[in-house]
Amino acid sequence: MKTVIYLDILLLVNFLIGYFLLRAAGLLTGAVPPVPRALLGAGAAALSSLALLLPPQPAAVQLLYQLASALAVVRCAFCWRGWQGFVRRALWYALLNMLLAGAVGLGISQYGLRGLHTNNLAVYINLSPFTLLLCVLGVYLAVRLASLLFGPPQPAGGWQLELELGGKPLRLEALCDTGFFLRDPFSGGQTVLLSYPAVKAQLPGALRGYLDAWFLGGAALLAQPPPGLAVRPVLCRTAAGEELLPGIGAVSLRLAKPGCPAQSARATVAFCRRGFEAGGFEALFGSELAAGLG
Repeated sequence: MKTVIYLDILLLVNFLIGYFLLRAAGLLTGAVPPVPRALLGAGAAALSSLALLLPPQPAAVQLLYQLASALAVVRCAFCWRGWQGFVRRALWYALLNMLLAGAVGLGISQYGLRGLHTNNLAVYINLSPFTLLLCVLGVYLAVRLASLLFGPPQPAGGWQLELELGGKPLRLEALCDTGFFLRDPFSGGQTVLLSYPAVKAQLPGALRGYLDAWFLGGAALLAQPPPGLAVRPVLCRTAAGEELLPGIGAVSLRLAKPGCPAQSARATVAFCRRGFEAGGFEALFGSELAAGLG
């Protein structure tokens, strides 16, 4: 009995599978891909499933195709951060695909579902898209739960942060913290947090005076911000409570890490009144910003 394969369902299901597994691989490696990049990678994963419709190929060709397509999917979804990070994400993506295959296989063995079709190491299972999507969500939620219970992976080493404020260049040591989620309330984008005591001496005089007035509080908050800087309040929530931090929007910055090329971005820069517990770092940013650099 021949298996009827619906092309639209094949592409849609593999697109959804690719999207959630790529996001899960990002969680496990501390660099969740931005939504546009994840959608691009999911599109590549959907197209790679068309191997199911090709004539049967030799075993070596099948293996090379599956390897090349998996690497292409990961490359589409994640910004380049060197070979080490690329291989880690590719391995996790492959392992999550195997975990999903095991979850689907368990469902078939338990409930006696039929309609399995394989070709060129691609598999088509006659399950409803809803059932298969539940399996994908199960794998993704398991990864999310592990991340919540055991904490996200911490990237090793620091970053060099370069930016310009009020016409004065700054070069700072920065730390990428996967638990850092401070956002600009105006743009919704990620925020880079600077320790004001650590960077105060490097700032132009007008900006120092304004920030001193801000952190004094009260009537000092009426001080005029320096011209040419898009100053706005940024709400920061911590275990100790809430605080409005002074922020500067749309700042051009460059981030570099040993073994990785420098990348450019635009982000809001906010200042806090204290230093960071991690010694030697003057700035803090989240992994979402690192994943979106380009």
